[in-house]
Amino acid sequence: MTDRDEVRRQAVGHLQRLQAEGLMSIPLPPRVATVNARDASAGEAAPDALAVAAARTLAGIERESLGCTLCTLCEERNKVVFGVGDPNARLMFIGEGPGRDEDLQGEPFVGAAGQLLNRILAAMGLRREEVYIANTVKCRPPRNRNPEPAELAACRPYLLEQVRLVDPELIVVLGRVAMQAVLETDAPLGRMRGRFHDWDGVPVACTYHPAYLLRRPEDKGKTWDDMRAVMERLGLERP
Repeated sequence: MTDRDEVRRQAVGHLQRLQAEGLMSIPLPPRVATVNARDASAGEAAPDALAVAAARTLAGIERESLGCTLCTLCEERNKVVFGVGDPNARLMFIGEGPGRDEDLQGEPFVGAAGQLLNRILAAMGLRREEVYIANTVKCRPPRNRNPEPAELAACRPYLLEQVRLVDPELIVVLGRVAMQAVLETDAPLGRMRGRFHDWDGVPVACTYHPAYLLRRPEDKGKTWDDMRAVMERLGLERP
């Protein structure tokens, strides 16, 4: 069973519990409503309540995450930092976890590292609003330490649902911690750079975290090499 299969199994179980409690329908976002209308006009059977409810939205999952208490990170957080950007983005970035600025504002990559990420995107001819940005954990680890295995495991279903719903053509993982968490490997980042990896059918590129590049600017050239490979893969032209 793949990670996505497991998330779907958990989601159906959750929806069945909601149905048992009397929730029989969920308003559809426009995109889902359009698809269902097309299917109906073609004479196909209308989906049942559970099938419709399974078409979850990022906004709905974010609302769920706001009350999450699955790990101890909830005890010291100011805000849950879910994700930001285009919900239909071709390109998705996944970082490690929120820092102080992100914890205060509730948005990923808004501090100095986020400003550098914005400049990297601009060099690729992209705006922040044209990609989707998330983290492996949605709450700030105390003193910006690395997320612990239990914390990563608690947040993984949220991340998997984000990937499933955005359905990007390509994912870039930023930094060793995110790379190891997403690809479930102990390999060093340097060994994983320079090629694409398959994650349940989605190509994944690995590069340095912007916070690391602020400390080691001499490695910015390596990150640009990685981003040029991403651009080539997506057919993007440099501005």
